[in-house]
Amino acid sequence: MKKLFALMASALTVFALASCGPDNPDNPDGPDNKIPALTLSAANIDVSGIDGECMPVIDNAAKTIKLMLEYGDKENTKALTVNFLNLPEGFTTEYQKTFNYADGATQTVTFKYGEQKAAEYVISVEVGAADPKFLTLTVGGLDAMGGEVRMASAASLSHLPVEFTVDPEDAIVTVGGNEIASGDELDFTDVLNGVTFTVSLGEASKTHKVIVITSGIRKAERVWAHYAQPKTVEDDWFQTVVTDIPFSGKYWLRSCAMDDKYVYLAQHQGAAYPAYVLSLADGSLVGRLNIEGVSVGTHQLSCIRTIPDGDGGYKILQCNLQAGTAALKVYKWDNKDAKPSVALEYTNSDGHRLGDKMEVSGTWKNGQISFVTSNATPRKVYVFTITNGTVSATPTVIPLSDYTAGSYGQIYKYSDSEFVISVAGARPKIYTVSGATVTAGDDFDSNIFSATDEGFNFFTFSDQKYMAFARLTGDLCDCSLRIIALNGENLTAAIKAIDGKNVFTYGLSDPNEFPISGYKSGNSLCDCTVREVGGETYIVAMSEGAGVSCFKLEK
Repeated sequence: MKKLFALMASALTVFALASCGPDNPDNPDGPDNKIPALTLSAANIDVSGIDGECMPVIDNAAKTIKLMLEYGDKENTKALTVNFLNLPEGFTTEYQKTFNYADGATQTVTFKYGEQKAAEYVISVEVGAADPKFLTLTVGGLDAMGGEVRMASAASLSHLPVEFTVDPEDAIVTVGGNEIASGDELDFTDVLNGVTFTVSLGEASKTHKVIVITSGIRKAERVWAHYAQPKTVEDDWFQTVVTDIPFSGKYWLRSCAMDDKYVYLAQHQGAAYPAYVLSLADGSLVGRLNIEGVSVGTHQLSCIRTIPDGDGGYKILQCNLQAGTAALKVYKWDNKDAKPSVALEYTNSDGHRLGDKMEVSGTWKNGQISFVTSNATPRKVYVFTITNGTVSATPTVIPLSDYTAGSYGQIYKYSDSEFVISVAGARPKIYTVSGATVTAGDDFDSNIFSATDEGFNFFTFSDQKYMAFARLTGDLCDCSLRIIALNGENLTAAIKAIDGKNVFTYGLSDPNEFPISGYKSGNSLCDCTVREVGGETYIVAMSEGAGVSCFKLEK
């Protein structure tokens, strides 16, 4: 920068170089021309005691030297040091090298040639206009120098702390004509217009607009719910509607599913019991699935799921539970009123227990159905591919190294390269996929996650990734929905980054109190499902001993 100023100064100098020559060129040898002429340039001047740059402007005809300084050096003009360098041979100076040039003060410097006065120049200083600006600016602890801040919708935009530093230090910051200080709280609820800051000093000012863009969940609003043993409401739907659940132990609710109109609750038991069909809009019971032709299995009907059909609708899938060598079956319903058909019949010759839980991904035209064994050591995943509505009868079997604990389990797909295995009684574990190689990764942190966390769903809401799941607590007598933001380049990094803070938690046993002591889940299972319907995101979570709740996410 100093070189740049020096070049600019040279252009402004009346005579570009310092030189010697006769005062009267018409009579160079005359007796009155013994003192050579003096011409100064920026190269002859050095200024110290400043923080910024200096541009000397020299007028050799008027014999003036104007030192152009940046505004930041305004205070330094009170003790500015000027040195003259590389003067022609024989020239000396008389002046005060360090001088107070503040408030328009000037100093005359005398140049001598030998003992004779050769010239007098007047030195003055001109300070540039202020360029007030933010050096740093944060809103809610997030960098706002770019004019845009993204934060979770759960944050209160009406009282966001603003912290800043400015240059020059004595510049003031105003919003709407009112001066503010670093640390003040401002209202950013106008997400369209944001907040405009003005940084000013004297007549100079600069504006800086900041818009806060919210992403993610502000809250989950309970749309409807049914409870097993509530404390603050009369709803005892599980006792009066759901047959013998959970009291006799004959009927178990282990899983739930959802499409664009209905919620499905599956009953698990030796005989075939039809799943309950509830209205997604209000939770009312609208019917039960037809089970004509359903047969075979330790539990003839078990886990229920829905899968997009690829044409804007859904198929309903429900498997049996097979603990022996008989056939593992998956039944398909085209809608809630249809009769079931057999979509998969697999001869379970290995005798592994399959069907406690079932995972579906993709669509009915291009998808997968997956099961995790409950009695193999190590655990295994059976993956059946779906192609144009046909389920392959030959699975891909994936051994899961380093996973032997727990009982009933499920695979939860995060991406093509990562999935989670979670079983009742053991902590969830991440596995990575590279081609045909599956590698055991990290366990979920035991300080944050539980061995009774189930029904993992990974989804994005308002530009923020999340994980939702159900958790049994209180000796399996209570259950809650948990929603946690995921931040990381992959699932492994995102899980490691979770610190247990800012977890959305909603009890399923009562709308107002949590935790409470409900009925114990006889099989240590709960479930959760997430679906986007008409631009809205819904979560249904349930446990037989607590109840079922439907939530709608709000920004």
